Amino acid sequence: MKYRNIFWGVILILIGILFTLENLNLIYFNVRELWRLWPVVLILWGISIIPIDKWIRLGLVLVVLAGSVFYMLDHTVEWENDSDYSIDWSEDYGDSVGEQNFEISYEDSTEFATLNMEAAAGNFILRDTTAALLQFNQNEANVRYEYYAKKTDKRVKINIETADNRVAFNKKSESRVKVKLNDAPLWDINLDVGAAKVKFDLTPFRVRKVKLESGAASLNFRLGDKYPETKVSIDAGASKIVVEIPKESGCDLEVSALFSGKKIDGFEKIDHGHYQTSNFNTAGNKIYLDLNAAVSSYSIIRY
Repeated sequence: MKYRNIFWGVILILIGILFTLENLNLIYFNVRELWRLWPVVLILWGISIIPIDKWIRLGLVLVVLAGSVFYMLDHTVEWENDSDYSIDWSEDYGDSVGEQNFEISYEDSTEFATLNMEAAAGNFILRDTTAALLQFNQNEANVRYEYYAKKTDKRVKINIETADNRVAFNKKSESRVKVKLNDAPLWDINLDVGAAKVKFDLTPFRVRKVKLESGAASLNFRLGDKYPETKVSIDAGASKIVVEIPKESGCDLEVSALFSGKKIDGFEKIDHGHYQTSNFNTAGNKIYLDLNAAVSSYSIIRY
């Protein structure tokens, strides 16, 4: 029996099962996250050609596949529970063609929420709370957005994306998007930013993770201390970045920057590209900030 045939057979079966379950509306399947696993194909290919005992080879394959399946279930799949799914959402484009408004209602059973959002162009502001789970208002609809919410048990996942990936630039006006969030759930926030200005004040919210990818953008984030441990990852190119952190919170900063200007206040250098605030070990709240920047300017400010 050729074990490399088994490898590829198992991969095809797993992917086929995932797509089948999604087509039957039994799960929500995130293809974008699955694509992150493409290096696993190289690993399995390498294992299949190493001249080692077949049982060792099989064991390595099982370990790799088990890790991959765990990642897929944790990051790419949400199992639907129709009995718990009761999010009501509606959309109102307002009296003017240039406006876009929608709201996603909040349920008391929601303990965890994830916001995945594309910020294509314009100004994006988040600072206020709302009794709904999320409110979205755009005054000039140069970019049309579409959204959906998925609820599984105590978790809600919200995706806000550009409709048909079309962006209409208007020289006479610049769109302004205001987002409001409910402050009860624990939030994970993932942003994909284009040529936009983003100003997010997250101090009213409990935030566990922030992941930001951007290019040619202006980014200003103010972090709070509502949650004991917050992890922030920023990957930016040709951007202006300002991150504000509370003085009472300890911060661990990892920086990888190419051709970038920096301003870091209140940090002690631990190693090359590694900084910490003096109160990091004793602080009750900790922020882990991982910053990758190229041809950018960044400032880390304590307030």
